[in-house]
Amino acid sequence: MFFKRQGFRLFSVFTVLAVFFCTLAGYKTFVSADVYVPSNIKVGLFYGSSAKTSVKITSERGYYAGVFNDRDFSEEKIIEDTDVIVSIAENQVVLSDLDGNVLYSESGNNGIGICPIYTDFWEERLEIDGSGYRGSLNFIKDGSGIAVINVVNMDQYLYGVVSREMSESWPLEALKAQAVCSRNYAAQNLGKHSSYGFDICANTHCQMYTGMSREAQSIYDAVDATAGQVMTYNGELCECYYAASMGSTTENVKYVWGNEVPYLISVDNSYEDTENIPNGIWSGVLTVAEVSTIMRNRGYDVGDVQKIEVLEYSPEGRVIKMRVTGNTAIKTLELEECRTVFGTVTKSQMFTVVGDGDAQGQAYVSVTDGSTLIRRRPTQLELLTSSGRSEFSGESLYTTNGQYQKVYADSYEESSANTSFTFKGSGWGHGVGMSQYGAKGMAEAGYTYDEILTHYFSGAEVTTVY
Repeated sequence: MFFKRQGFRLFSVFTVLAVFFCTLAGYKTFVSADVYVPSNIKVGLFYGSSAKTSVKITSERGYYAGVFNDRDFSEEKIIEDTDVIVSIAENQVVLSDLDGNVLYSESGNNGIGICPIYTDFWEERLEIDGSGYRGSLNFIKDGSGIAVINVVNMDQYLYGVVSREMSESWPLEALKAQAVCSRNYAAQNLGKHSSYGFDICANTHCQMYTGMSREAQSIYDAVDATAGQVMTYNGELCECYYAASMGSTTENVKYVWGNEVPYLISVDNSYEDTENIPNGIWSGVLTVAEVSTIMRNRGYDVGDVQKIEVLEYSPEGRVIKMRVTGNTAIKTLELEECRTVFGTVTKSQMFTVVGDGDAQGQAYVSVTDGSTLIRRRPTQLELLTSSGRSEFSGESLYTTNGQYQKVYADSYEESSANTSFTFKGSGWGHGVGMSQYGAKGMAEAGYTYDEILTHYFSGAEVTTVY
């Protein structure tokens, strides 16, 4: 089912003129040397492991077939069939009717582009194997298959993004804040997947986008009301990161990705109802076998994991240094990797971890025979002293770097080994930038979208670029 947006006529005239202008100018509307947003964006729908061997395309009035050169489309033929198949034949991308008759084939290495025939800009839409998308399509060879690329107007692209990133039932001001953030993200990441021939992908690696499947009137209103608006800082586009929830405060980017950005600092997030939202408060358990396998698969083979310790927290309470001790090696994790390495349970960096045995707080000494690293309790070692061999007889052991000292308790009692580790935390995502549930809470409290954005991106401002 295709949606018909209310009050479209004025927007349609504006957009058609804008598209015509941007076609001549290379699809970019410049405000300054540093701030621009493309009128059209290239979105990878299927590529790599998801590349298609063939795909059925449907349009109400047929197609213009031709070639895309970046975002510029050159029409070469009109296809009157409303249902066509795009596939690989004799190492070429070909467009055929449902009976297999070739209607158009690529003549170079740019694949095939098709643009649906329409009488109104709002009707520039088609279906891919039954799923609705706006804009045009570019098909290029991808190994033995076909990469399917959606070349679509930026704001129409945002209809399909905002509808996946937030619920249509959320307050309009929150949806508008999301629309601006998503526009920034798209403009900041042009060419992110240039090796595949497009700008950004349609999954969580970039931004979720499923075409027209979740479009709604509230989404149209949010995107249209903020058309051409982005966040800028000192005249440049901001990196507008966002995540579902962030607990009581957002995080300074330096404690997540290591860089310092003046508008990506920690701010209050008290309008987020963390305790009553999905994954706001979470917990999870991993067995020793599971964490050992995860570490090995990550390229950190420490043997059988015996202990996981948080070494350092950020001022806001997020884990920024964590040590994983195995029976053959020790690995220290830092910043975001503290969250992602055990990402099947750790939904944010704001967490604690506790083992189920009492080995978690015991002291160990690592010894080696020159080839293998072995961990031993101090009471299991013999010490070579000036008077000969002796056993460790103290009740504590300390380490020092000459300035700081850390004390470990020890005993002759055998400790029980950890068999599993329990992680407990709050928030869902990286914690940088805008909390989506926080934006919802602020909107419900009466804040406008620009107030929401300038709260989460300190010192930045909303700028209209087209």
